[in-house]
Amino acid sequence: MNMRYNISIYLFICIALTNLSYSFESQRSSVIRTEYGFIDYANRVIVSRGTANILERNINEDEFQIIEKNLKFSKSEARSNARKNLLDLIKLVNFDSRTVGEIMYSDRLVENRVSTLIGSAYQQGEIEYLEKNEVAIALAVKMSGLAEILIDANGYMNESIAQSTYLMTRASAPTSERTTGIVIDARNIYHIPAMVPRVYNESSKLVYGPRHYTRSRSVNRGPMGYAHSMEDANVKRRVGNNPMIIEAVSSDDNVNLTISNLDSEQIKDVEKKFGVLTNCKVLVLLK
Repeated sequence: MNMRYNISIYLFICIALTNLSYSFESQRSSVIRTEYGFIDYANRVIVSRGTANILERNINEDEFQIIEKNLKFSKSEARSNARKNLLDLIKLVNFDSRTVGEIMYSDRLVENRVSTLIGSAYQQGEIEYLEKNEVAIALAVKMSGLAEILIDANGYMNESIAQSTYLMTRASAPTSERTTGIVIDARNIYHIPAMVPRVYNESSKLVYGPRHYTRSRSVNRGPMGYAHSMEDANVKRRVGNNPMIIEAVSSDDNVNLTISNLDSEQIKDVEKKFGVLTNCKVLVLLK
């Protein structure tokens, strides 16, 4: 049993290394690209691309019928290849320092549900007809669909508690004095984006994690947004016009962030007044 498990893990690693076509440096970006698609943590979408040759057959039938049959077959093959590539991409997604592939190998139910998710993938953009007599189709799934599979109900804030008294505090504060979110600048440290990262202070106490927000917000909104500069459109969309900006001190396993104890106390105060953590109004700046 152990031998078979070890072989499975070895094969998974070999396949991942074979299919990977991006450098480790590219992991610092919110978009992880491979030769067959990309994982976009900022916009929470996974997009794969599949191609197929357009067949050329000389048969004594109506020419247009032959072309239509060949194109239909080629599109079907391209779509099938895109689904295979989508599975490979999903396995590379960083969940919480574990990849989705690692979770799938340890849980058959997750593996089956991911297969169902891939089956419901939607077409991204128009079908492409390439110069080399090929057809290309892009398929996509949202990370919210993947999060629905991976995130259990334990450890998250209760929905009723989420409707707390900070609403009155926020309403009573002048607009100009309201803190609309938290921006953690991690551009000077090595940080890899993930679906459910955590933030700790220098005393190793949790500042931001599942107990600060509900499961539904984690699934639908995602705990954390990503951008590369304050001018990025994702910043205003995620944390509003007046966010608190702090610096990351370090990155645990390059996934979970550490901030100073002083900043963690300020965030605690802001949360009491404006509920920025409860509403997942947190964004990380990546290099």
